[in-house]
Amino acid sequence: MTYEIKGDLQVRRTLIADRRADQGLAASVITGAATLTRHSAWWQALSAAAGQDVNLPDPTASPTCPNGWTVVVQATGAADLTVKDAGTGTVKVVPAGSAYEFTLTNNGSAAGTWHVMSLEDAGTVVASRYTSPHNATTDWGSASGGYYTISVTGAVHGRGTNPMIQYYEVVGGNQIQVTPDQSSVASATGNLSFRVPDSPDLRYAGKVIFI
Repeated sequence: MTYEIKGDLQVRRTLIADRRADQGLAASVITGAATLTRHSAWWQALSAAAGQDVNLPDPTASPTCPNGWTVVVQATGAADLTVKDAGTGTVKVVPAGSAYEFTLTNNGSAAGTWHVMSLEDAGTVVASRYTSPHNATTDWGSASGGYYTISVTGAVHGRGTNPMIQYYEVVGGNQIQVTPDQSSVASATGNLSFRVPDSPDLRYAGKVIFI
């Protein structure tokens, strides 16, 4: 016989299940930001055709999240998912095809403190990365001081203040690694800025990869 509880069940000591205790999986296709709550399913299998945000709960909002609250975010679609805390800070970018577990370790603020663990085989996981494409014209903005410049903020690339960075020019379908005239990363924010001369005009179509 199955008993169904229409609310919450609190066990004040250890709960022992002789066979198993199943946890929910919610699979959905998202076209915008997905916001999780205290009562969201434990495993979130989210498919997106383009990059989307997944917002973790505010631990201080009712119903409050206890320390140890856990959720798994799996990117089942073609695009990466950017998991953010309630303070809009990037916690982790989940690459397409991967799954990460997020455990709340300090619920004293709206953003909370989250421990992140990959659920992939450590020996086969490709390093998480963010790719920022650019064209050879408008993406470089207007020249200033003899240079064209492109900037990518740390909040966008989500690789912290010490990212590994690679630059590529796309030529005839090939990706050729290049080096700009100068690049710099702000130590406090992780914001990247790189430049090329405007005379001769050395702008190029390509991409920047952050690891």
